[in-house]
Amino acid sequence: MRSRPSSADPAPLFRVAAALVLFAGAGCAATNPGTPPPDETLVVLNTSDGTLSVLPITSSGPAFSILLSTDSGAAMGVAMLGSTAVVSVGEPREVLVVNLTGRFVQRRVTLEHVPGGVTLVSDSVAYVASPAANVVTRIRLQSGDTASVVAGQTPVAFAVARGRVFVLNANLEPACDTTVPCILGPSWLTVIDPDGNLVSDSIGMPGPGNGSAIVVGGDGLLYALSSGGAEEPGRIVIVDPVSRAEVGSFGGFGLLPRAIAGDGRERLYVVSPTAGLMEFNTRTRRVVRGAGSGIPLQDPRSVVVDGSGLVYVIESGGCAYPVPGRIRVFRPELTETRVVTAGICADASGLVKLPPPPPPE
Repeated sequence: MRSRPSSADPAPLFRVAAALVLFAGAGCAATNPGTPPPDETLVVLNTSDGTLSVLPITSSGPAFSILLSTDSGAAMGVAMLGSTAVVSVGEPREVLVVNLTGRFVQRRVTLEHVPGGVTLVSDSVAYVASPAANVVTRIRLQSGDTASVVAGQTPVAFAVARGRVFVLNANLEPACDTTVPCILGPSWLTVIDPDGNLVSDSIGMPGPGNGSAIVVGGDGLLYALSSGGAEEPGRIVIVDPVSRAEVGSFGGFGLLPRAIAGDGRERLYVVSPTAGLMEFNTRTRRVVRGAGSGIPLQDPRSVVVDGSGLVYVIESGGCAYPVPGRIRVFRPELTETRVVTAGICADASGLVKLPPPPPPE
């Protein structure tokens, strides 16, 4: 049974917000003393209590929570850009458009199919995947207009590069009801032109299948996480978005790795419930810290990296029971620096830059 949205005071986030202050640009002259720079801000989707935890990390501004709904089903995914976040909700098959600055749900868009992963192409266009229906849907955020297109077998995640949307297809058997995914074969990418909402290409990937996450590296290449199953370990598959071809594949990430994030330079971080927090270097193309040497984690759901290189791993906490999740913060070399309390069933996450709150009068 899904928990009701929590009305608990988000004091744990408030208490740690000041501890996460990072002072950047020391010694540089301000370009406009009257306009404070935007805050780099961590946003975490708490799926069971139906909230977004919003935590400034480059200022001492207060953390806060945004209540998404009191009657919607479990939230499935989140993406954000600027002051806009989009959240997919399984039932009643909605995508919520959230104003992060105003702290409210701005629009609800009803979909034909159950949504899963989401992405923002721009501040006015989003895409949402419907894995069971094998379609992805373009949403125009200002009007709520939708248009769906067949994407592949079990579309689950997106990357946006070179003006195109790359859809990662997990290639799973939808009728499978086991706890371990039933993999039909290798995953692949479907390429969509967002202007016409048309499929323009398909890019094959080597096994093991069960693609789960994809990110654009600092070198402009795509890094897809092919998670595998109970026996075949996961891999990172590298795809060139220009030539639209697979250019590398690296194992060593253990069973069922779950999420991947980059620092915008040469470090990629992978999290797995079995192998922990791991690292891959895109310049040397080497697994720096793989399965067997990963940092142990408790049910990690996502990972993001801020502008200073700090790594934030989201651990879910108790989803069936009201146990808060955790945000574990690591330095670039993966020594842990602090732990932050999140909401119930903490899941997807992302980073945005938001204007700081106005000073008190």
